[in-house]
Amino acid sequence: MAAQVLPTPRRPGHHQCPGPQCPQLVPDSMLACKPHWSQLSTPVKDAIYATRYRNLLHPDRRAAITAALEEWYA
Repeated sequence: MAAQVLPTPRRPGHHQCPGPQCPQLVPDSMLACKPHWSQLSTPVKDAIYATRYRNLLHPDRRAAITAALEEWYA
C-alpha cells in the first residue's frame, strides 16, 4: 500500500508542488519546488518558460504543464 500524503494547508499566493508525493508549498509564480523542477528536461522547462505569461487554460500552457506531469509520473 502506498504511503498517504496529507494535503498541505494552503497559503495565499502558494500551491502544493505537483511533483510525486511532494508536500512542498511553492509560490504561484513557480510551477514546482526546486528538486522537482530540476528533474525536468530542458525542452519541457523551455516550453513552460515560453508560456509563463499565458492563461492556465491556454492550449500551449496546458500542453507544457502536461508534459511536466508526464515526466514526473512516467
